[in-house]
Parts: sequence; C-alpha cells; structure tokens
Amino acid sequence: MTRPRHVPLRRCVACRESRPKRELIRLVRGGAAGDARWALDLRQRAGGRGTSLCPACALAAVRRDDAARLKGFRRAFRQDADAVTALLGEIQATLTAAVAAAEAAPTTDTANVAAVPTATEPPRPNGGMHG
Repeated sequence: MTRPRHVPLRRCVACRESRPKRELIRLVRGGAAGDARWALDLRQRAGGRGTSLCPACALAAVRRDDAARLKGFRRAFRQDADAVTALLGEIQATLTAAVAAAEAAPTTDTANVAAVPTATEPPRPNGGMHG
C-alpha cells in the first residue's frame, strides 16, 4: 500500500483559510534586490518575506467588492495595501480564471485520501507499523 503524498498547506492572509500551496498566490517582499517592494513569486521559491493569498481574496481586493476579505487584506499588508492591490490588478484576468477554476473543481481531492484497508487484507505485524 502506498502512502498518500504530502500536500504542503499555507494560510491565506486575508481570509485565513488553509489551502494547498499550489492554489495560492505568493507575494514576496524584498526578494533578491533587498528592497521593500512587494513582487509576485510565480515559482513560489523566491527569497525574502513571503505571504500567501487565495485568488478569491486577491480578486476581491482588486475589485474592492467584499468588505470582510478587503478588511483582512488591509490588515495583512497595512500601508502597502494599495501597492499590492495595483500589483494584483496587473494580473486580474489570471485571477478571474483561477477563481472560476476553483469553483468548478470538486471540493474533495481523492488523490490525497489515504486508502482504508479492507477486511480481506491480513493483519500486519506490530499493529500495522513499519511494513
């Protein structure tokens, strides 16, 4: 029996919902240049102070349409909220497509669910540990 693959989780700074790392947008402050500006980290590997944001919260910040998400967004980015909103505005079409894809996707991921042993499997030694 194979073990399920570990899926790293990150928390959206605006809505505080945990999601798989791949579903979130990563923003990095500082980066290689060492400056204080925020930048998109498309590969999710850049150095610097990073934070994650779900596409729905990013789109809500750009459109300024959801008060609760906008409040969380402003809390997370403080004085840099307007600069980050402008940065996210540059990729608004991509955010819209990501939100639509997330809504169309099923809510459970069957690939990451551990298989439950059936009654036909013989019991394992050591209570099922190591082997």
